[in-house]
Amino acid sequence: MLRSRRPNVPGVRAAIALYFVRRMGPWIAVVCAYAFVAAGVLRWDMLRHSEPAPDFGEALYAIFTQLFFQPSEPLPHSPIARALFWLSPVVGAVLLAEGLLKIGAELLSVEARQKLWVRVVSERLTDHIVVCGLGHVGFRVVGELRALGEGIAAIEIKTNDSFVEAVKGMGIPVFVADVRRDEVLIAAGIARAKAVICATDQDLVNLEVAIDAKRMNPNIRVVMRMFDQRLASKVGGALDVDRTFSTSALSATLVALQATQRGIRAAYRLEDGTTRVTAELLIGKDFGGATVDEIEKKVKARVISVRREGKSAFSDVRASTKLAASDAVVVDTKVAALEELRDALAATFHDPPLDTERVEGAGQG
Repeated sequence: MLRSRRPNVPGVRAAIALYFVRRMGPWIAVVCAYAFVAAGVLRWDMLRHSEPAPDFGEALYAIFTQLFFQPSEPLPHSPIARALFWLSPVVGAVLLAEGLLKIGAELLSVEARQKLWVRVVSERLTDHIVVCGLGHVGFRVVGELRALGEGIAAIEIKTNDSFVEAVKGMGIPVFVADVRRDEVLIAAGIARAKAVICATDQDLVNLEVAIDAKRMNPNIRVVMRMFDQRLASKVGGALDVDRTFSTSALSATLVALQATQRGIRAAYRLEDGTTRVTAELLIGKDFGGATVDEIEKKVKARVISVRREGKSAFSDVRASTKLAASDAVVVDTKVAALEELRDALAATFHDPPLDTERVEGAGQG
């Protein structure tokens, strides 16, 4: 079972509460310092003018009540003490405006609370993945990473974007800012991240982010989207980028094969130019009762999973797993071996439901 790397909710709430306590600390310290000094001066001035003076506790209470517009003591006659009684409400009003009102506004502002939450959550992320760009590709990458239980911080420059709101709704911190700014990457925890995915729709922006990420964290894994495939092949080797990808190049092979072959679920091309596919097929009646090992020895394919007849979910297989006629299996093989595979097993390739949204969005920004 995958271990979630997302910050726990109670810990985040405690961090936010501590933030506000720290924000109020200086304001409380100033109020207390003024009250103690003013109480001492009040007693000193009243005593030196032979006026009956309250003890220090009473003087302190008198100053506090003056600060918060709730006077409890009569106005003294000594000049400095009287000036303190007049001055304290003014000082209280200034401190109140600078302290409580600002903190209160931060508590009441939805935008301010959201920014604080993003900052606090991001600070608690470690060994996470930073996704730069929340277009069609970035949004779907975030969804896949979330399903894997990975910690995620996202960055997107567009403020009014449905994908941004959707990712926020997943409980993922999203920085709405220019990803090319160093402070934004730092805030997203790039120094503690294990990978960064540069998925904006601009090659130069992705390239700049990749360089900055490596500069800030030499051990980070960089996966970069590039539209220009010629540039991608050069950049990957020259700049220590772990992987470059083009959504159009990735989807082109799949779409072409789905248009010409049945049963294709996925397609990928190896470095030597070989194209391999995962395809779904129904086992022919002549091979009912055969094991996975027996079938793999007969054909040039690897059986990945099986769905029993009448069932909706696929399950893992072992070499000893027996297959029944009309069981649906997913196999991995070379494109050139598909026809041979079908003939050898007297099998029928079965078209799975097409994920049209993913195919449509694969070539978009």
